[in-house]
Amino acid sequence: MTTFLDTNILVCLLRQQEQFHSWSVAQLQICKVNGPAIISDIVYCEFSVTMPNQADVDAVVSQFGLDRLRGSDAALFRAGKAFKLYRSRGGPKTNVLPDFLIGAIAEVAGAPLITTNRKDFINYFPQLQVISP
Repeated sequence: MTTFLDTNILVCLLRQQEQFHSWSVAQLQICKVNGPAIISDIVYCEFSVTMPNQADVDAVVSQFGLDRLRGSDAALFRAGKAFKLYRSRGGPKTNVLPDFLIGAIAEVAGAPLITTNRKDFINYFPQLQVISP
């Protein structure tokens, strides 16, 4: 089974001092037994902010044996609908947030998402299986 990783999981995997480091390592091992671990382009982009250069980002992706999946029109549409719901509930942001894109890509793919911030996904992606501590 394919499993998507949120950006915060990559950060936790790299930094032993992170609260959920051990949990993230264990979750990556579990998901890789059952199928590929995937990151979306949005996760790649967000994660790149924490790294000095593209070669370092690519090295981490390779080190953890992660695959990448490009977003589809269906996922982009779903992200827009989730964002519209967010705004109708009084959400203050006026641009589509990365978590809406990450959640939509995983939901449209029918794959679970590993994240440490469950609350950002469960209210807007009811069909998404969220794995969190």
